[in-house]
Amino acid sequence: MHRKLSLYRPMALSSALLLLSGYAAASDSVAYYSDSQNDRVVAFDPVAMSIRAVIPARGSNPYPIGKANDRTSYVSTRDSSSIDVLDNFDVINGAVTKQTMRKIELKHTPRSFAYGPARGIAVVAGNSKPWATLLLPTDPGNSAIQRLFRELTGPYNVDDAADENFGGNTSSGHPLCVQDGLFILLNRTNRTISLFSVNQPGERPLDTIDLADLESGTGIDDPDIRAGSRLSSAHHITRSPKERDKVYFASMEGSFDGSGVLEPGGVLKFKVVGEKLQVIDYQPTRGAVHHLDLTADGDYVLQGTTEGGAGKLYVLDAGADADAPMSVAAVIDAGEGAGHVFFSEVRKLGIVTNHDDDFLSVVDMDPDDDGGIDDPVNWTTTEVWIPRGATYDEFGNVNDPGNIGRDATRAAGQKIQAHTASVSGVDPQEQYYYAVAAADGVFYRIDLENLDRYTDRYADFPWEDMLDAESELGDSYLIQGDYNWNEPGGPMGGMP
Repeated sequence: MHRKLSLYRPMALSSALLLLSGYAAASDSVAYYSDSQNDRVVAFDPVAMSIRAVIPARGSNPYPIGKANDRTSYVSTRDSSSIDVLDNFDVINGAVTKQTMRKIELKHTPRSFAYGPARGIAVVAGNSKPWATLLLPTDPGNSAIQRLFRELTGPYNVDDAADENFGGNTSSGHPLCVQDGLFILLNRTNRTISLFSVNQPGERPLDTIDLADLESGTGIDDPDIRAGSRLSSAHHITRSPKERDKVYFASMEGSFDGSGVLEPGGVLKFKVVGEKLQVIDYQPTRGAVHHLDLTADGDYVLQGTTEGGAGKLYVLDAGADADAPMSVAAVIDAGEGAGHVFFSEVRKLGIVTNHDDDFLSVVDMDPDDDGGIDDPVNWTTTEVWIPRGATYDEFGNVNDPGNIGRDATRAAGQKIQAHTASVSGVDPQEQYYYAVAAADGVFYRIDLENLDRYTDRYADFPWEDMLDAESELGDSYLIQGDYNWNEPGGPMGGMP
């Protein structure tokens, strides 16, 4: 029987949890994960490996969570025409009340948001409509709606039954604030990338890339775009670390046509030049894609794909300069549902989240340990197994020695691995990688200095590196969130 927690009240740290974690006190760092099936947000202490609080959502179906500033995080409740606003200081200071989570009414359901620190703005992209709301974050619950950006004509909704986009039926992709006062919206319904300004008159974008007809719309003649190809929608954008170039890379997620044939995804390279979008190059991949990442030097694009029913990590050479084309540097085996990729600059590791598999793919980009990133053809990969609902013996049979003890099956559509992960923000050596086994309600960390601890599929996952949150919470589905790292005694914990 599961032990239920009192809502709003911070969790008391049990002696058992403290013994397992090796820490004696709560830190000022917190990881938030949405529990979409129970309409709540679970706050974890990633240093003490403990649960801090459970906060009910004000809206329905919380999914992405993102930090706006030290105090404020937004919770996108995708089935409500509102967005929740979470007071981080309440959680850090152990003062969680009914006022810790408030909401702002919107004219559309929220998909996710992007924060522009230069102006303190937040852009909330629409879920059911490819619209966006501009917010000015102030105190929690008092964020002011500044403006609504909307398309005057439809289609507005993507019909599940007729959905051609691989990444689901949300109308928008993930927005991005690109420069002071400028932001990008990804319209998955109409397959466009549009640039907006907070200062522009009217509601029309400054410039738009038509992904459905890329060659004729941009004037480029790209041999990677086959004749008659209708490129898919864009899901996610990442900016190159080479700031001076103002270069961006978008994951083109892939699509299905009327016969069910997948239009492969890929990566689009483009620039923001003044108030215009300039397409530079397109590089297709095989299979569908989700999110992407770049190495810290901006030289390589890391794109997971669903190729071959399993997964691959495409490593693209980003090009010698801003205007150079991309090329495929290497294709590396990954796990089923390879989606998010996290890059650790300190350790030169690329960590691939295999959403539908039991292991992470940890790619060593510096196998000779000389401190630099080697040629991708020389990178090596380690399969790191994560905790699940059941363990197995050496023959692959279910064996429950008390590690977690739940059945390994999961509800239809649930992911084994959560979308959000992080390496320690309080450890300059980035020793630990933190994530959640989403369908099993297990918060865990991986010691990046000792990967051998996790390479045996049938061995028990180390107790000290996991928190069986579901035994505390009851059934839960912890899918997406945010990490707020802060040194113990730092400013987040010291604010009122």
